[in-house]
Amino acid sequence: MDAHQATLSVRVTRQGKFRVWVKKALEFLQANPESPLVLYSSPIEIIKREYLKEHLVGLHQFNQLLFEERSRVPLEGESRASAVLLALEGSSNPKQKLAPHMKITLCATSIPERPGERETYQPPNVRKLSRAAKARMRQRAKRRSKLE
Repeated sequence: MDAHQATLSVRVTRQGKFRVWVKKALEFLQANPESPLVLYSSPIEIIKREYLKEHLVGLHQFNQLLFEERSRVPLEGESRASAVLLALEGSSNPKQKLAPHMKITLCATSIPERPGERETYQPPNVRKLSRAAKARMRQRAKRRSKLE
């Protein structure tokens, strides 16, 4: 399977339900641990926290701030006064020329060719186990070795 085909892209909107996005993201990451998940908004911290509950090492996160042009932006040689008047044509607020949005990529494994231009990287969190949890893990490992 091509790496591009395995990537899941999700656009998070105001109308959707966080519960559905988190469930879909966790199912994808569980089924495709080598493939990145690309989100275009922010239930990110919830997904990272829920993923860490089931795994000892969290997700690698790459953030990229992008801008989408909504209308023509004045060039350098044009009159700044006319550009300001054009921006103030909105009814009660200045017209917004650029619409910022964030592209966030989560992946269970490191992607060596990342981060790219204008992109930041957040390393995965590591879950700390209590002494009792470590002891339970050792006991389970002993039981498995006896069964084999």
